[in-house]
Amino acid sequence: MDFNQTLALRQSTRSFIKDRQITEEETDVLIKAALAAPLAMGDTKCTHLTVVQNQDLLEKIRAGVQLTRKDGSKMDPLYGAPTLFIVSSTELSEDYIEYCNAACVVENILLAATAMGLGSCYIWGCLRKLRARADLLALLNLPEGATVLSAAAVGYPQTPLTERKDRDTFGVTRL
Repeated sequence: MDFNQTLALRQSTRSFIKDRQITEEETDVLIKAALAAPLAMGDTKCTHLTVVQNQDLLEKIRAGVQLTRKDGSKMDPLYGAPTLFIVSSTELSEDYIEYCNAACVVENILLAATAMGLGSCYIWGCLRKLRARADLLALLNLPEGATVLSAAAVGYPQTPLTERKDRDTFGVTRL
C-alpha cells in the first residue's frame, strides 16, 4: 500500500475481531515502526514500549479502566482489540515533551497497522485510570518509575478499512 493510500485509510477502529490475534510478524513490524518514531533529542533512554497480548491481562485492564458513557452505560475502553501497545516514560521533563514522543510512537504504530490492513485506535481517555491503578501497573512489568503516557489498540477490524469521506472537515489557514 502506498503512503497516501495509508493516510486515506487511517481512522479509528472501534470494533475488532476479538478472537483473532495479530501475528508475531505483524507485531514485529509494529514494534519496528514504533522504534522508528522521532523522539525529542533522540530520547530513547526513558521511552519504553510494552506490548500486551495476554488476553487475561487485557481483560483485567479493560475491567480496571472501564469508561462510562454519558447515558450511564459502560464501554470497553480497548474496543475488543487483542493487542495493546503502551508507551511509557521513566522521566517527565518540565515541558512534558515525553507525551509528544509517545504520540509519535503511537502514530507510527497506527500508520503501520493501517498499511497492513489492521484496525487501530489511539487510546487515551482511560489511561488516567490506568495510571492510578498500582495493581494493574505492577502486572505490566514497566520499568521502575515509568509513567504510562499513551497507547494504541490494534487488531483485525470487524469491517475492512475504507477511505473516509470527511477528511476536509477542519479549517486550514495559509499565511
